[in-house]
Amino acid sequence: MKVAVIGWELPPAFSGGLGIHTYNVFSIVGKIIPVDIYLPDMGYSFPQYPFNVRTVKIKSGIAGSVYSHVTNFIEAVNDYNDRVVENFRPEGVALIHCHDWITFRAGIEIKKRYRIPLVVTFHSTEFDRSAYFNPQESIMKVEAEGASEADAVITVSNLTRDIVAHNYHINPDKITTVYNGVKASAYTSGIKFRRERQVLYFGRITSQKGPKFFMEMGKKALEYENNIRFIMAGTGDMLDEMKAYAYNHGIQDKFYFPGFVDFQKAIEYYKKSSVFVIPSVSEPFGITVLESMVSGTPVVMSRTTGVGEALNNALKVDFWDTDVMSSYVVSVLNHRSLMETLSLYGKYEGMSFTWEKSAMKTLEVYRSVWKI
Repeated sequence: MKVAVIGWELPPAFSGGLGIHTYNVFSIVGKIIPVDIYLPDMGYSFPQYPFNVRTVKIKSGIAGSVYSHVTNFIEAVNDYNDRVVENFRPEGVALIHCHDWITFRAGIEIKKRYRIPLVVTFHSTEFDRSAYFNPQESIMKVEAEGASEADAVITVSNLTRDIVAHNYHINPDKITTVYNGVKASAYTSGIKFRRERQVLYFGRITSQKGPKFFMEMGKKALEYENNIRFIMAGTGDMLDEMKAYAYNHGIQDKFYFPGFVDFQKAIEYYKKSSVFVIPSVSEPFGITVLESMVSGTPVVMSRTTGVGEALNNALKVDFWDTDVMSSYVVSVLNHRSLMETLSLYGKYEGMSFTWEKSAMKTLEVYRSVWKI
């Protein structure tokens, strides 16, 4: 009784939450049932995992051997799906599990060809990625077909479940929400840092994540308090625009843009910051929220951040309301009791989200498909 997982990224070759989810969930599931994970061969070597990695060579849409050298993403995705179908090994496979639209086409074809049940997970939707501005119809078509053809659908939040159910006309009873987790020990152990009057943004700098609202919030907060430092960590197509915003408003000395940061540096930023702000226009889950909370850093988050539906110890605001957002940030910085309360109770709450829970919930979905 083997599960064939069709994915796109896995540490050390990953760029976001999908890779983190794949590693953590299937490291646990793989100790219970055999798991094959199909991935694009981008020239990386993988350590010994509790699951079997099967790499598939992509021949179109790439110019090199790493993810950053993808020259035509759609072309590379289509070629990858074709190659997975060609190289798929059905022996002993009792279930296929696909992650996001980039793998759905292969999963649908394999299901039809070998009559194997299909589970798909939506880590995000095209509506999220486009921030509801001009979503690509071709991708929405793949997402709709994947949700329709699947025997069961998993979403990372009820927010995403409702988007899938409403926009793709899927019976909500077919959809199960499985929250992501966090490996708390990575953030609670190690070096302790002194908290600074520092406000952190950490994530891709794209319209979906609302970086402009972070900049607007920072500008307004500086009108109250001048001794605040803002860090916008990450890369994305709006990075230069955000730098220009800081320069044009004369606050460039208050904002720091370190670009991509590695795991250890990210932990340092979490531990040193006094407030973490996630102003996403549409965030299906938000693993960075949990990382911040278990680090003891208070969180100000948009109401359209999926994990917020399950949290009580974070300050929530509409992503566009930078007046309230800035007042929350200044209040946390200036009221020690508020900061300590959010830090302590947020840490306890964040630690309740574990990858073990995510893995067991995923296995429950498998069992419902297998009907055992």
